[in-house]
Amino acid sequence: MMQSVQMGSILQKRSTGLTEQQWITLLEELEKNNLYLVIESDNPCVTKSPIGGFIPVASKTDRFSLCSREDLKEKGLPEGHYIFNLKESPDKLVFNHDKS
Repeated sequence: MMQSVQMGSILQKRSTGLTEQQWITLLEELEKNNLYLVIESDNPCVTKSPIGGFIPVASKTDRFSLCSREDLKEKGLPEGHYIFNLKESPDKLVFNHDKS
């Protein structure tokens, strides 16, 4: 689970469109509306996160989802922003896009 400041730092490294502060502001606005960013990556390569630990390397096939508090709770996750490596995440942590 990541707070907006932590996720903003990571996203600034993954993209060139927004500054770290712009990402933080965006994520804080999402949180005010009980929405959280979940990134799913199937890239098996990992990189060191600016906040410590390792995260999947950015990939063209990354999938971004906005999840409500209820969506996260349904998957057994506490409120927060996430980056998952789909090849290594336990099934219960993988966010399912298909609600059918």
